[in-house]
Amino acid sequence: MRRAQAAVEYLLMITVALMMVALVIKYVKQVAEQTGQTINSSASQLNEYVNKSWKNISG
Repeated sequence: MRRAQAAVEYLLMITVALMMVALVIKYVKQVAEQTGQTINSSASQLNEYVNKSWKNISG
C-alpha cells in the first residue's frame, strides 16, 4: 500500500510540474507574439518616416 501511495504522489508531482511548464510556454508564446507585433508596427512607422523624408529630399 505504501508503494502505491508513493507512486501516486510521484505522478501528481509530475503532473503539477508539466502544468507549470505548459503555463510558462503559454506565457512566453504570448510575449513573443506581442513583441513581434510591436516590432512590425515600429518597422512600419520607421519605413513611413524614411519614405516621407526621402520624398522631401528628392523634391
